[in-house]
Amino acid sequence: MTSLTYATVTTLGDFGPWISKIILDLPHDVRAGDIAPDAFSAFCARRRRDGAIVMRKEKGSHVSLPSQGYIGIIDAYPCDEQGHRLAASSHVALETSEERLTKCIEGGVLGSQYVDCDITVTQVREISAVDGPVPLSGLVFDELRASLCPALERWNVGEMAEPIDGISLKYGYYEPDFSPADPTLAGPFAKPAPRPQKAALLIYLHGAGEGTGEATWEGPERAYTGNRVTALSQNPIQGYFGGAAWVLVPQCPTFWMDDGVEQLGRSNKSIYTTALKALIDGFIAEHADRIDTNRIVIAGLSNGGFMTVRMCLDYPDFFAAGLPCCAPFFTENQTSQAISALAKTPLWFTHSKGDELVDPLDTALPLYHKLVEAGAEVHMTYFDHVEDLTGRYRESDGSPKKTFNHGVWIHQFNDFCRTDLDGTNVLVNGEPVSCWEWAAAQRR
Repeated sequence: MTSLTYATVTTLGDFGPWISKIILDLPHDVRAGDIAPDAFSAFCARRRRDGAIVMRKEKGSHVSLPSQGYIGIIDAYPCDEQGHRLAASSHVALETSEERLTKCIEGGVLGSQYVDCDITVTQVREISAVDGPVPLSGLVFDELRASLCPALERWNVGEMAEPIDGISLKYGYYEPDFSPADPTLAGPFAKPAPRPQKAALLIYLHGAGEGTGEATWEGPERAYTGNRVTALSQNPIQGYFGGAAWVLVPQCPTFWMDDGVEQLGRSNKSIYTTALKALIDGFIAEHADRIDTNRIVIAGLSNGGFMTVRMCLDYPDFFAAGLPCCAPFFTENQTSQAISALAKTPLWFTHSKGDELVDPLDTALPLYHKLVEAGAEVHMTYFDHVEDLTGRYRESDGSPKKTFNHGVWIHQFNDFCRTDLDGTNVLVNGEPVSCWEWAAAQRR
């Protein structure tokens, strides 16, 4: 058997990054009509970065087993080196199913790490070659050529130039495209809008599971790929901001709620506040000619939702809007002084009834009502529970896939937050808007 190379394509999905496509590098061209999924088998062993096989207990099991096995192949076709379909080519794309064995991350809401999907693809049926003397047979693809992820185009990483109080934060960022928009994309009846010369800055703060933690060898990419923060760099959210918005995603070494005594306590103080503000200021200064400082929006989920509230409280005249998602900012810290400071920034909370980790009755709901009483511009989308609203994920009985109710950020990234606490639509200029469209309309 001949050993050959392959590439993977990673999709950043609602339930974490996963390998959605394997691109095989064949020795000869093949035609679309000669390729079928059953011509190949794909075996995957999920390995930690030290090379050890991931051991895990699957749902309903009491025993930890190696995370390895054969993965589903749902389509196969000739393609180019990036996986785009062709009529004939020396590359073949295998579209794979989203399942545990194709997941590129392992862990939970309090900690997660990347894993390597070590894949071996074996040809199990002969395939006619366009320019070869004999059919292709017995090929084995077990050497990774490239790892591709289209959603990470224009994303970069960086680190603070100077530590603040001994704290240096790493970060990822998306640089928008300032080139003129293609007028043909506006449609036949729409007036094409030029992209802004200075763009809004969206700051997104990750949850507890995406901090550096013990995985010090990992870069800040996990802060924006562990959950689908990259939705902020794609349409429709970029479109709300005129087709161009910066996205800045700092990574915390421990937890944003770390107050120097407890990492996950109820004080609602953070040792990272000053360093985070310095990072934001430094990033703005570095791109001063391209950032609109009147349109700085901060958002975050869970642990990062707390830090969103904390930053709006500590810097009440800085942010144009804040979007805390399932934020643990507790009632005992919702003082009159805190409410007075928070009321200066338009806020849109997102939470779910029955949240297993952050009780809305002890956090977002009383905070929302106090801000309403203070006359603040504040909204809150409150979901009964969290289930798939995209139609992509189903339970075995065909109903929408349900997940834990804390994971309401899935709806925020899918742009499904559109109603206020009373169930009415949030309006801007008399038109219903989503939370991101609302944020795009805010100015400091």
